[in-house]
Amino acid sequence: MLESMTAYGTLDFELSGHKYTMEIRSVNHRFFEFKLRAPSYLYKFESLIRDTIKSRLQRGSVECYVKSDKTSSPDIDVDYELMGEYIKSLNEAQKKFKLEGKIELADIMKLPNIFATKEPDVVSEIAEKEIVASAENCADLVKEMQKKEGGKLRTAMEQHLINIEKNTNEIEKKSHDLFNISFNKIKERLKELLADSNIPTERITAEAGLMAERLDISEEVERLASHFGQFRETLNNKHGEPVGKKLDFIVQEINREINTIASKAEDTNVVYTAVENKTLTEKIREQVQNVK
Repeated sequence: MLESMTAYGTLDFELSGHKYTMEIRSVNHRFFEFKLRAPSYLYKFESLIRDTIKSRLQRGSVECYVKSDKTSSPDIDVDYELMGEYIKSLNEAQKKFKLEGKIELADIMKLPNIFATKEPDVVSEIAEKEIVASAENCADLVKEMQKKEGGKLRTAMEQHLINIEKNTNEIEKKSHDLFNISFNKIKERLKELLADSNIPTERITAEAGLMAERLDISEEVERLASHFGQFRETLNNKHGEPVGKKLDFIVQEINREINTIASKAEDTNVVYTAVENKTLTEKIREQVQNVK
């Protein structure tokens, strides 16, 4: 099944009695790139979260956000002993230097290291299992969305491919008639130029054929048909393996043949149709960049 690399998933979970929200966002990337945004005390689990998510998503630029529940009151540690030392020192300084005024609570709160937020204890094996389970479940939500988006990409690319095939068939029909016209024009022109020479008519006909053959696109059309088949076969892959890079290669080959056809075209209508094919191919290429 085709999977997109662009997706999103979120879930709530508890860790050592504290509530958290995990969000995973994935966009296209050639390889697997991971970034974690979380409270500092959770960074000890970064490699574990990364490996868990990578095992599910394989490829893409992935950002994982872990946010604590802001509605819960944080645990605050107060160093009363240090606070007492500060007050004692301030009183002594006030007496020694005969300073006026009173020591207010606001003054004490500005002093360093008196208040500290107590970090949750998340070093147990149970916490580790909870982190892994949450990362797995959130990554599965992302993967489910990737499959849905992949289905949309597949439908869009199939339609573009149908339109390219239709245009190619029109070009082939027109080019067959144009080849015969070009052949006869070249043949007659060569006869006029070589009217006074002793070159046999058969030789002139052969040379005209060679010159006109340069405008023939039958080989390009044949290769395109092969590429179309390979693209569809890869698009309908049933093994669940990543196919984005292979599809990208096939699209490059399709684009190469379409460019060659466009360069050989002399008829205005054929040129316009070839340019339309190039536009459709570019649309497929852009969509393929988002396929896992």
